[in-house]
Amino acid sequence: MEPKNPRISIVTPTYNSEMYLERAILSIKNQNYDNFEHIIVDGNSTDGTVKIIQKYENTYPMRWISEPDGGMYDAINKGFALADGDILAWLNSDDFYFPWAFHVAARAFEKKDIQWLIGVSSSAVTVDGHEIIYQLPNMPAVFNSRMVKSGAYDGRQMYFISQAACFWTRKLWAASGGLDSQYKSAGDYHLWKKFAALTKLYTIQCNLASFQVRKDQKSSDKVTYYKEVNRRKRSRLTNALTLAYLHLYSLVKYRKYMINLKEIL
Repeated sequence: MEPKNPRISIVTPTYNSEMYLERAILSIKNQNYDNFEHIIVDGNSTDGTVKIIQKYENTYPMRWISEPDGGMYDAINKGFALADGDILAWLNSDDFYFPWAFHVAARAFEKKDIQWLIGVSSSAVTVDGHEIIYQLPNMPAVFNSRMVKSGAYDGRQMYFISQAACFWTRKLWAASGGLDSQYKSAGDYHLWKKFAALTKLYTIQCNLASFQVRKDQKSSDKVTYYKEVNRRKRSRLTNALTLAYLHLYSLVKYRKYMINLKEIL
């Protein structure tokens, strides 16, 4: 278990993110938890990204650098090398946290002997100029760590593991070796596999963050993503049987890997 009131370090990689970054910053700045730091690693943006960062400099616990890097995962590794928190996470510049996220995550790590936590997955999409936040349907109550380790959660056979809603310990990050910066799209997928080889992924029934869905985002490049995943696509029958198994697993293992809010708050 982590110490009382653990320090949380959030890394945000950016590059030409002026359209989205401010909301991500505000979602961290306005958390109802005060022991945190925000490290923004900018890849030498050429738009108004740096001006937005400077606007919020010295208004909350944030520090930043802006210099060329080897891509998003290189930037994230660079940010975590500067971090001093007990709990780590990264938030992409177009995603955002809900105001209670840090408080809920901190209490979970403080009171439970866990190293890796995910909240309920939710996404944000803009329709006719209005943003809608929705929860992914039929998500399992818990994640099967053996299947995470095997790579089943690749978005085809099983759901993605939402990076925005994940928090983990510094100890786990160090033991895993961090992100492999050779990847351009699937670095988090390979990181989850390494995490799963070391610990279990616990779920808390609470929305912690929202993933932005838009056409021009890096994660929309499925060709590059699945090339880096390097996993054979399964048949619909196999997918259906796997999903049925996972939901059964969720029922059997529900109490063991599910964190109830009432237990920690």
